[in-house]
Amino acid sequence: MNDTLVSASLMFLVPATLLFGAHGVAQGRGMKLLICLLGAGVAGLWLYRVWFWTGLSLVDRHTALGLAGLYGAAWLVTLLAQLRSLVGPGGEGRRY
Repeated sequence: MNDTLVSASLMFLVPATLLFGAHGVAQGRGMKLLICLLGAGVAGLWLYRVWFWTGLSLVDRHTALGLAGLYGAAWLVTLLAQLRSLVGPGGEGRRY
């Protein structure tokens, strides 16, 4: 794998992983929503960076896009769950 790609992926992988931990220990719904927005933003930037990277081999590009997409999908599901708990029916009594 391209060493520059590995370094760039670590630049996004570390904050995205730390934000998952922060989401797990956050107490309030507002804080969880903010962390979800930050995580989705980091994953989006990661996808954008890999998508427009020139000079990558096809295998490296697909591997990096797969990893970034996995984190992006996880953050999207988490964000949708937080939004549902805020505005959905019966959301007042739920705690995630």
